[in-house]
Amino acid sequence: MATSSLTDVINQNALGNSQGYPLGVPTSWNWYQGWNPDGQLTPPSNFTSVTGWGQIYPQAGAPGDSNPSASVQIANFQTYVHLTSGAWVQVQNQSTDSIGGAHFLADFSGNSSVAWNETTLSDGSVSVDAPQSGYNDHFWPDARGTYAPGTVDGVFVEASMKTDNPNANLVADLGADWWLDSGAGWVDGFSNNPGAGSSDWVKLTTSYQNLYFTSLSPQQLQADPPPGMTASSSATTPPITTSPVTSGATAPVVSVADNTLSVQPGGKVDLGVEVSTTDNNDVVSVNIQNLASYETITDNLDGHTFTGKNITLTAAEVESGLTLQSNYTGSGDLTVTLAVTATGKDPSTGTIATSATKTITVTDPPATAGGSSSSSGGLDHNHSFALLSQSLAGGVQGRADLGQIATAASHVSSWLNESLLTRPQH
Repeated sequence: MATSSLTDVINQNALGNSQGYPLGVPTSWNWYQGWNPDGQLTPPSNFTSVTGWGQIYPQAGAPGDSNPSASVQIANFQTYVHLTSGAWVQVQNQSTDSIGGAHFLADFSGNSSVAWNETTLSDGSVSVDAPQSGYNDHFWPDARGTYAPGTVDGVFVEASMKTDNPNANLVADLGADWWLDSGAGWVDGFSNNPGAGSSDWVKLTTSYQNLYFTSLSPQQLQADPPPGMTASSSATTPPITTSPVTSGATAPVVSVADNTLSVQPGGKVDLGVEVSTTDNNDVVSVNIQNLASYETITDNLDGHTFTGKNITLTAAEVESGLTLQSNYTGSGDLTVTLAVTATGKDPSTGTIATSATKTITVTDPPATAGGSSSSSGGLDHNHSFALLSQSLAGGVQGRADLGQIATAASHVSSWLNESLLTRPQH
C-alpha cells in the first residue's frame, strides 16, 4: 500500500468512529459498535501464531441493496507482528496466502455458513459476492502467520476494499486473533485463540479504501509506525487525551444515585449509574452483572439495549444515562441485586485497574389488575461476544476463530456477548 500518515489507522481504532453498523448483530455485543478496549492486545507468552481477518455486513438501518449480484473486491491483505525488540515482521500477505471465507449467519449462530463465490483477479485481488440480509462475508488468509514465543507485543492488519455497486450499503472491519500455534484447533472458551480486537466499521464505496486494525496504542504507533506508514504531527489520537499521564491504569470511581429501585411491569426507571476517572488516558468500561432475564438496560447515547446477566458498556454509554425496563409478567415480588464495577485500561501498557463494586437492588412487583404502569421516574412505557475467531469446520488452517464465533454465538453470552465479537474459528 502507498505510504500514508497514521491518521486513518488511529481513527479506525478509536471508540465511536464507525461509519455504520452491522445488520443482524445484537446491539449488546461490544463489537457491534466497532473498536472497543476488550481485546487481548498482546499474545500469551507461549503462543506462536496469529491470523488477521475481515468481515463485511449489510449496513443496519440502510435501504436494502437493489442489486443482489453486487460484489466486493479485497486487495493487499497483510498482517504484521510487532516484536518486543522494536521491529515489524510481515507474517501474512495476500500475494502468497490465498484468502478463504464464507457467508456466515450474521450472529454466527451454530457456526452456520454457506459457500461464497470467490474469483481471483489478474491483479491478485479477489472478488467475492456481497452478503445478503441475515449473512456476512467473513474471510482470512488460509495460512496463519507464525513467530517465536515471547517475542511479539502487538499486531497490525491492513487491506483495501471496495464494492462494484454504489447502492450496496455495506460496512466492513478488520481484526486479528492470537493462536496457540499454526495448527491448533478451536476449543470452547477460546483458550487457543483469544481475540486481539477489531476495528471500527468503514462504509464501502466504489473506490478502494484502506482498512486497518492494530492492537497498539496511538502513542506506540507514533513512536514506531508500521511499514508503509509515516508518523505525522497532524495525526490525531481520538478519543485519548494525554493529560494527566500515568505509568499505569487508575481505578475509576462508580457511583449510584439510589441503591434500591422499584420498577413496575412494562415500566422504566433511571438506573442512576455514573463513572469517573482521574486518568483521562485510560479507556474506561463498566460491567453490570445479575440483570434479570425480564429486564433490559438502554443507553441514551445511541439507544443500544443490553440484555443478559453480564454486560459491559463504555464510559460514554454510562454517562449518557441508563434506563432499566421491566418486562416482568409474574405474580409475586421479585428482587435482584445488580453488581456494578468499572475498569480502567492503560492503552499503552495494557495494565488494568478496577473500581470498588457498587450494588443496586431492583424490585419488580407484580402487575396490577388494571395493567402495567410506569415506574417512579415518570418515564413512558417502551430490549456478547468476543472477536470472531474462525476455525472453519472445513479444516481451514487460517482464521479458525471467527467460525467459532458462531459456535460461541450460542455464546451470545462472553467477550462474545460478554466481550468482543462472537467468534468463528479461523
